[in-house]
Amino acid sequence: MWIARLSSGFEIDVSGGLRVLEIENDFYVVGQEMSIPVNSREEGLEEIRKIKEGEC
Repeated sequence: MWIARLSSGFEIDVSGGLRVLEIENDFYVVGQEMSIPVNSREEGLEEIRKIKEGEC
């Protein structure tokens, strides 16, 4: 299990598959041992698509 600590103090498990989390009105793409801040759920889903298609 991989744990990331956000500046707000929240700890999130970043292992497993890619997903979008909303924490206190902020959005993150998490999974595959990474955490990427995004502006919205839609932007997060687009980021996941790019990662899966190898565009990043």
